[in-house]
Amino acid sequence: MPTRSRPSPTAGERIDLDLAEAALVERYARLVRLTYLVLPTSLTRHRRVLTAHGIVQRALPGTGTRLLR
Repeated sequence: MPTRSRPSPTAGERIDLDLAEAALVERYARLVRLTYLVLPTSLTRHRRVLTAHGIVQRALPGTGTRLLR
């Protein structure tokens, strides 16, 4: 299956990505809490916490596999 490679971002696009990432990281805890609340209650608490973190991490610009520590 062919994959599309994205062109390298220009300087202006890089700044925009940096600002977007900074905004997401700054609000990471709130985004996780909000995501936790909208997940189905049929999941266990532990599974909802892990899923909420995974969803927010995938929303970060970049590879989509970044983990915050």
